Amino acid sequence: MLRFPLMLLFTCCFSVVFSRPLEKDSLSYFIKITDKDLQEKAIVNYVKINIQDLPLQGLSQKKDSIASVISNSGVENKQGIILLIESIYQKRLLNFDGAKRNLIKGISDAQKKPDHFLLYTFFSYLAFIQTDQGDAINAIYSYSMAQSELKKLKDHYLETILYVNMSDIYYRSGLYNQSLFYLDKAQDNCYRYKLCEINLLRLISYNKTENYFRTGNYDSLSFYHEKLCNLKGQSAKLYTSRNRSGYYLLLLKHNYKAAIQAINTLQADKVYLKGDIDDQHLANAYFNIGQTDSAMSVINNLLARPSMANHPEIQFHLYDMLGEIAQLKHDNKLAAYNFKLSLEQLKQNLNNLTHVGNVSSQIKINDVQGMYYENMLIFKKEQLRLRFIVALAFLTVVVVGIFYRNNRQKRHYDKLVYAAQKHELATINSHEVRNHLSNILGLLDLMKDDDTQGEELIKTKYYLLYSAQQLDKALKNVSQKLSD
Repeated sequence: MLRFPLMLLFTCCFSVVFSRPLEKDSLSYFIKITDKDLQEKAIVNYVKINIQDLPLQGLSQKKDSIASVISNSGVENKQGIILLIESIYQKRLLNFDGAKRNLIKGISDAQKKPDHFLLYTFFSYLAFIQTDQGDAINAIYSYSMAQSELKKLKDHYLETILYVNMSDIYYRSGLYNQSLFYLDKAQDNCYRYKLCEINLLRLISYNKTENYFRTGNYDSLSFYHEKLCNLKGQSAKLYTSRNRSGYYLLLLKHNYKAAIQAINTLQADKVYLKGDIDDQHLANAYFNIGQTDSAMSVINNLLARPSMANHPEIQFHLYDMLGEIAQLKHDNKLAAYNFKLSLEQLKQNLNNLTHVGNVSSQIKINDVQGMYYENMLIFKKEQLRLRFIVALAFLTVVVVGIFYRNNRQKRHYDKLVYAAQKHELATINSHEVRNHLSNILGLLDLMKDDDTQGEELIKTKYYLLYSAQQLDKALKNVSQKLSD
């Protein structure tokens, strides 16, 4: 896709800490942050903004100034951050080997602690450099290492950025479906976790336009070009993405003259961020309308640039065009030479594609295995949870059964007690209450007799009183039984 989106990609990777731009003189503030993780992310973000995006003039002094402040601070992982600063600086000077040496040393130091965020940062930037060098195989491996560190961080924003990074490698290798696969994953993360940062949404939509342009999918290209136009913002990067995807639509319509005019106008635009890719499309457009001299001039200029080194996926097409131009000019010797160079670059590209495919397959296998182990862990947790629920349910049933049995036995016991009391009361009623009541009734009959006088009447009254007292005692006994 272009160097500028990759540079932006790595820059915005660390903007998760703050949604607004950091002030250039705020390094001392970030150093004072007490939360170590937040402090580290803020300082790395500050470093990116102040070294990655500044002009080369005066950059060395700025780099030394930032490194000195961090070195004299109490930042826990200051040595690793200083190595990152030096690596970014060497990358700006196009000293890729020096940049990688600092990163590898930083990785070695960070692994001793371990510092997962710095490891993620180092591996991501190493992959970024390797991608820029055309070393897609090692770049994929570095991104896979960054992904391993990311799993420990559990940061969905950084995960989304990583997916966009990985998509770019596959795009450069011509594996557009694989590139779109990772862009879809990044887009899904944005929807799922509500990641609405403009730069992130722009990167995903812009990279999709690149893929759809390469695959000739006009409708999808038009859809994502419209999404870019609907994004709010006036940044130079968003302006560039909109205009570049706009002339892609002209190229897919084979309106080469309009596309050439649009590209030349944009290259003269101070806001537009020009890149090698614009000249590649310009050369193609010139060639397709028969302006072979203009096409050849642009191609030769491209091939002379250091940025084209180690990019066989681009060079084989450029040499092929030069061969066809030479053929049209009837210069068969030059045509054969250029076709030979094109074939060599094509072989190198195919070899890279094979290795990229192998590494990609291995990463997918590792991902599947990782998902399998994660699912197994989830399954075991669910199994343990299910067993606990079953055991709890069984205990509940047992407890309920015991209560039910006890309640049933109690009711049975109550019935037996009730029956016994009923029988006892019936016995008292028949043998005591009725007996005394009969005596009283009999004595009352005697008292009605007119012949009963004197001493007999006194005896009768005595017996009547005794029987009444016995009856009262029997009734109290009944009352006591009923109370019990």
